[in-house]
Amino acid sequence: MTDDHRSQAEILAAISAAREDLTTSLADLTATVEELEQRPLLTDEEKQALEEQAASGELGEDMRTLVGKIRGGEDTWEQVFSGRSPNAALLQGHLTRLVDEHQEDIALAFEELLEEQEAAGSFLLDDVPTSD
Repeated sequence: MTDDHRSQAEILAAISAAREDLTTSLADLTATVEELEQRPLLTDEEKQALEEQAASGELGEDMRTLVGKIRGGEDTWEQVFSGRSPNAALLQGHLTRLVDEHQEDIALAFEELLEEQEAAGSFLLDDVPTSD
């Protein structure tokens, strides 16, 4: 075998190994997504707490309206959070307030996630253009 054939064989072996790794990763990701889809979005306790806060008006008038529709059987939390509900827009104000309130924590968590990924050798976001 010549050096050219050996190099080609090595390249093909590397491609095959990469394909196997990708297939395994995809299968793992698919299994994780399926597992997450099987879990309830909110536990019964979380639903109850959210409904109580919303009904009290603590989370704003839109949330009070939304919980009324949910308690009245017109809607479900699962439909609202998935965006399949015609009432999903009632959640927007609350989510916007949460993001505004926790913006620093979100930025810190994202920064920590990036650092973890970089420590693991993943630099995927290095090539993402910024708005600057």
